[in-house]
Amino acid sequence: LCQFLGQDLDEDAISVLVQNASFTSMRENPMCSSILLPSDIMDQRGTKTPLFSGICGDWKNHFTVTQSETF
Repeated sequence: LCQFLGQDLDEDAISVLVQNASFTSMRENPMCSSILLPSDIMDQRGTKTPLFSGICGDWKNHFTVTQSETF
């Protein structure tokens, strides 16, 4: 992540980054979800959590064709 973002962080900052980039932390953080998207793009009514399983490609099991095309 540091390399991708072009940042040089010390070990403490990297530790915080690793913790906050975990699926568990992102699942608990409303700003890491699609909750802010309009409902016509991502209708989350009845969804227990805005993030799914954390498995790459799992979106194919949840998104409609229209949602996939929109994203």
